[in-house]
Amino acid sequence: MILSLALAFVLQADVSDVPLVTGKPISPIGIHQNVGSYPISMAMSGDGRYAVVSNSGFRQFLTVVDTSTGEIVDRVPFNKEGQGLYYGLCFGPDGTLFASNGGLDTVSRFALESGKLRNLGDDLAVKKPEKTKSTRQLAGLTLNSDGSRLLVVENETNAETDFKGNLAVVDTVSGQTIRRVAVGGYPMAVAAITKGASKDKKAYVSSERDGTVSVVDWQAGKVKKTLKIGAKAFELLLSQDQTELYAASWGSDTLSIIDTETDKVTATILLRPAESRGLSGTTPLGLALSPNGKTMYVAMADMNAVAVVDLEDKEVEGYIPTGWYPTSVVSTRNNDALLVACAKGIVARDPNDKKTDFGPTSTTGDSKYSQNRLEGTVSKVHLPTKTELGQLTAKVLQNNFVERLKAKPQQLLDVPGIQHVIYIIKENRTYDQVLGDLPQGNGDPSLCLFPREVTPNQHALAERFVLLDNFYVCAEVSMDGWAWSTTGILTPYISRNAPYNYSGRGKSYDSEGDNSGVAIDLKGISDVARPPSGYIWDHAMKGGISVRNFGLFVQSADPSDKRFTKTAKVEQAAANKRNLVDKTCPDFRWYDNAYADSEGWVVYGTPFEKQLKAFGATAAPSRFSAWKREFDGFIKKGQMPRFQTIRFPQDHTSGTRAGYSSPRAQVADNDYAVGQLVEAVSNSPFWKSTAIFILEDDAQAGHDHVDCHRSTAYVISPFIKKGTVDSSFYNTDSMLRTMTLLLGLPPMNQYDAVASVFSFFSRDMVNPDPYKAILPSKAIIGEMNGKTAYRSLDSIKLFPRFLADSGNEQEQNDILWRSVKKSKAPKGSVKGRIEEDDD
Repeated sequence: MILSLALAFVLQADVSDVPLVTGKPISPIGIHQNVGSYPISMAMSGDGRYAVVSNSGFRQFLTVVDTSTGEIVDRVPFNKEGQGLYYGLCFGPDGTLFASNGGLDTVSRFALESGKLRNLGDDLAVKKPEKTKSTRQLAGLTLNSDGSRLLVVENETNAETDFKGNLAVVDTVSGQTIRRVAVGGYPMAVAAITKGASKDKKAYVSSERDGTVSVVDWQAGKVKKTLKIGAKAFELLLSQDQTELYAASWGSDTLSIIDTETDKVTATILLRPAESRGLSGTTPLGLALSPNGKTMYVAMADMNAVAVVDLEDKEVEGYIPTGWYPTSVVSTRNNDALLVACAKGIVARDPNDKKTDFGPTSTTGDSKYSQNRLEGTVSKVHLPTKTELGQLTAKVLQNNFVERLKAKPQQLLDVPGIQHVIYIIKENRTYDQVLGDLPQGNGDPSLCLFPREVTPNQHALAERFVLLDNFYVCAEVSMDGWAWSTTGILTPYISRNAPYNYSGRGKSYDSEGDNSGVAIDLKGISDVARPPSGYIWDHAMKGGISVRNFGLFVQSADPSDKRFTKTAKVEQAAANKRNLVDKTCPDFRWYDNAYADSEGWVVYGTPFEKQLKAFGATAAPSRFSAWKREFDGFIKKGQMPRFQTIRFPQDHTSGTRAGYSSPRAQVADNDYAVGQLVEAVSNSPFWKSTAIFILEDDAQAGHDHVDCHRSTAYVISPFIKKGTVDSSFYNTDSMLRTMTLLLGLPPMNQYDAVASVFSFFSRDMVNPDPYKAILPSKAIIGEMNGKTAYRSLDSIKLFPRFLADSGNEQEQNDILWRSVKKSKAPKGSVKGRIEEDDD
């Protein structure tokens, strides 16, 4: 064992004083290699000499790693038009490597020769059923005993598939799709029996949505049995003799053991720490068996660790620290080391400002764009002795703040005067973009696009109440941002599919209540993207807290979007979650860049050319107007819901799209809506019992000199001392946990349970004066894009009216910068960035 070297590396690489933006520090050990964006799966060659890694992010490669040295020996890029990879990866009995191309409906084949991959040039096309339009989104792969049949998981689940998934059987010689078998929704992994009495007859398919494993007779084309194993079933792995099947369920944090003769679950092992108090959020994904079959290694994504499981005693022996979000693990043949793939690498802070100059840039996208910056890694980690494992386990538990789970709520926050919480979510700004000009904070004025003249209310509120200049959103983009902002955790489904979606390779935007464009919850079908702990409004309702929703998780669509047929009917502004159906304001408009947040345009009489001037039964001229009408009703009744959620999206902007407000105008409109709301509350009887929390769902749309996740956040309440500046580390979960504490609720999951709680509240009203909203100037509010504006035509595609993110944010950022600064955006690059190969 050379664990002593690994432990020394912990001390050298320990970044405990610089937590990840998700709140937890990491202590990665081993030898690390950069392998592109979001490594998602690994497969070991038959001789055990090499492991091949696949990606699902922006920069995709098949990367070959030497298992003896941990070094990269070959790399094949998949970054050109019509190329892509996904989760599926396996070796055939003859050594052929099969790699899923995800949304392309094909599987690539390679020969691995002395560590080098040679493309066999005959991709297998998985034929779609007749009259099917959507891609199949190929996921898990495996082969029968002689390699003549490839079993392919079709992950796509929509109205065309009757909201089920499929297992396709493909002839590897003729390339024909022989049959497909309907299985559970959003199937992910497949394992096939290639020995014994069930040889080449039986296969198992996990369903990420249903938490089931389907037992499939793939020759006969039918499901023989469906096993319920735990929430959100994911990875499958057979024992060497194939008498047992192991299944990881990330929703229940469990490892299930299934007898393959009887097809019964014989054991379920809880993988989360004993101190977790039943809270979910450790997220087991990849599985690897030791060569002797006695130990299971499990990639625990949200623990940033690998769990070491004794299969004989059926218990967790300990944890090994890794980088950020481990997804896959393999065990070397001599049982002395692991290879661990971490989706987001080992870097805790990543500024994307003009001063960044780290080396070569990628040819696939903007190096300043957050989702294109995260560099995944594969680490070779030597296995510890029992004593050393104890030391490493202690470090993992420390990094996951398990001691904080023991704290009583009143020890964390005690402000009995606050009874009402208003939660506002906005779109996509960094700290430097908005507040970089405030001298009392850690800002860079040169990166400020929307200074005080554009955002006078946000500046005034930060100065009067609390300036937070070390606040981070946990997300990279809106697809994961809305999940983090409403649940405090990110499901693996969203985590891997967000970069896949945003890099233009397909997969639907499923994080705001819809699955493939369908309000699935209203059909009584489980939402694959929903975490086991649910959403913050579910949590509040369960705790007896009254809720009112304005614009979150509502059905909305561009009327020209042909996906929305009779099967996926859209009820405008109606909630797409059952728990919100009767709690949602029907007159509060969804995301639409042609509709104002504030009444600024009404005051000045400056509607823009394409503006929708009224919406809903009350013909509200703005989102604030719709909210204010209900708020006036609360005042009249003398009763207000204790928890309100509000979406003010206009700071996303429409870019330079002709006939729409300019970026400055839309940000100013959004700013005034915030000011108007605070003015209304602070002049009401509810002011003395209310706290208002405001954040951006993500910070993808711009530059920041501290980190590309650093963003603005505002907390407004008479219980905050005037002029507070708090540079403590806080993040999305800090806001969620503070809100739930004020409402008297327990934590939702392990992330918000250990999050840093806002420490600037006073027990007494120390800041009671009403607030007066500041109206930005008419010149700014009325500023409209002309046809000759920079990239005006491009903005039509890049800033669609009804879609918050088009997946081209690097280009959106260029447009925003040019429209305001009238010059090229600052150049930046990424440390350790892999360049595109020439071949």
